[in-house]
Amino acid sequence: MALAYDFKYQDLIDASCDLAQARELNINNMIFQETVETSDFAQKHYIQTGIEHNTPIIAWEQPKNWGFLKKSSDTGCSWNSCTLSSEPTKKLWSPHNYDCSLEFCWNDAQITKNFRAFWMLKCQSDPETEFDSAFYQFVVDQTMKAVNDSQWRITYFDYKDNTNTDFAGIDNIFLKLLGILTDPVLAAQQRVTITENAGADIAAQMTLPADAGYKYFKQMYSLMLTNRPFMMTKPGLKIRATQELALNYLNWLQENKEINCCFSPTDGVTGSKYSLENLNYMGIPIQIEHEWTELIKFIAGPTATKYDKPHRALLTYDTEISVGTCDMNAFKQMKRIYDPVTEKLHIRVKTNIDVQATFDKNFILAI
Repeated sequence: MALAYDFKYQDLIDASCDLAQARELNINNMIFQETVETSDFAQKHYIQTGIEHNTPIIAWEQPKNWGFLKKSSDTGCSWNSCTLSSEPTKKLWSPHNYDCSLEFCWNDAQITKNFRAFWMLKCQSDPETEFDSAFYQFVVDQTMKAVNDSQWRITYFDYKDNTNTDFAGIDNIFLKLLGILTDPVLAAQQRVTITENAGADIAAQMTLPADAGYKYFKQMYSLMLTNRPFMMTKPGLKIRATQELALNYLNWLQENKEINCCFSPTDGVTGSKYSLENLNYMGIPIQIEHEWTELIKFIAGPTATKYDKPHRALLTYDTEISVGTCDMNAFKQMKRIYDPVTEKLHIRVKTNIDVQATFDKNFILAI
């Protein structure tokens, strides 16, 4: 049985100059590489609970009732008959369960004296009684981060027809939005084609013209104003974009529009409205989704010669893209199970999840 957490402690030992130095290698002296932390999935998405398979999405299309009131009769007490018009979305939830189990046994060959020394574990440590040790707390923390990472992957990149059955659960939201836009009328009103995505290889795909970000965000904004102006009134309206596309737009702004800034003879530019934290198009915030970019590269793999649509942007508001689950306990479930017979500790995690576009006409997609 392989150790559930693949921690290559021996690499640290081999890199040490002498035994005395090796003895100083323990968890208290560890320095972790600083990276861009994966965003909290639940905080960045609209989560609906009480969702089961084939549960309808509770949302209604509300067309304008322009002809509701009619002129009253000049004679008698007769009233005009009238009707209200509305229509449900007719969409159904289809959540899937995803799970994973980690297993620990103190007789595992990888749990050497050096391993125990690093984690400051006793030689006869019992996972049932020493669950609050640094090692297990570290594992729990890393497990919760891994669940969060997976929820990003499931929602934006899993699909039912994947030949890798591990990732063949729900259809991701990009796939569902593109399915909606197979209607040529909706496609003309709501889709922007990013031509660089069709590049012959990664180099061609990632070589964006200097004004690409500006051009695509402008097209998205124009489509919204022309075809979906009501979206401007929705709270949480934003453009969510992959990293290279957003930074391309920022670079274009700084090269062409960097006029409201303060220059110092010694410090250079000390302030500007054209910065990452202020990035927007016509007042609509632009939010970089680092997770999309990282997942595109992860799914392609290290030997890939071409990415699957590496540039993406989605203009919509918070509640248009809904994530559904049974309840929040099912959304992030973690159980610790100890078997006293086998003396094995199991940490089992599970999520129940689906994602839907609430309405077919309330988004603009660039892809």
